[in-house]
Amino acid sequence: MIKTTDLMAILLEASEIIEGFFKAETRVNFKEDKSPVTVADLAANAYLKSSLLKLLPGAGWLSEEEKDNSERLTKEFVWIVDPLDGTKEFVARIPEIAISVALVRENITVLGAVINPITKEGAICSSWEANHFFGIKQQISSAELSTAKTIVSRTEFNNGKIKPFENNLKNIKAVGSVAYKLLRVAAGADDFYFSVEPKSEWDVCGGIALLNSTGKIYRRFDDRENLFNQENTKISSGAAAGSAELVEDFFNSFELTI
Repeated sequence: MIKTTDLMAILLEASEIIEGFFKAETRVNFKEDKSPVTVADLAANAYLKSSLLKLLPGAGWLSEEEKDNSERLTKEFVWIVDPLDGTKEFVARIPEIAISVALVRENITVLGAVINPITKEGAICSSWEANHFFGIKQQISSAELSTAKTIVSRTEFNNGKIKPFENNLKNIKAVGSVAYKLLRVAAGADDFYFSVEPKSEWDVCGGIALLNSTGKIYRRFDDRENLFNQENTKISSGAAAGSAELVEDFFNSFELTI
């Protein structure tokens, strides 16, 4: 199967592409849903698609930066990719962005990889090789939810959606990319993450694979299973991530809605 060293080389090359644009003036366009897209998103997507499909010819493809093709639903293996998660932070030159890559077989992740192309923090996991964390120190997570280092969406923090949770969670920090946040929780650099907003498969697929590989969980507010390569790629529920104990305490502490 795919070697960690081969995937690592691809992630680093894609990171160089994005870093080059990060240091330069970048024009921002907007998609139909009003979300931003830059030439960095598109260039990284083109490189990743070419490189990853060479690693596994015949696999399906699902990416944020490409029109969906239902042919992927017929494939045994499917790459699910966000070539630049955290475009708003990228545009603002905040280095809290990520490349997220996952390989799915029969709706379940068998490989996940996330890298911050600016800081070079990252990790790769698969069901056939040992985890490989790099540029980020693995740590033991806090056992207490009240004091846990909790990271949340900068957008949700700024628009007040985190406010109802602040009395119980004393150590909250706003961070950019979803995939980057999940990487940090998987490594133990931060203890806990939650979001009240829906996500897309490409936002979380690679990060969920990393969480699972380190014995941590990503639990949706609707308690549905984390299945990928679905016909509808929108995940309609909020979620929490961290150790099973922290996530359970969180669900017990708050009245959560889908």
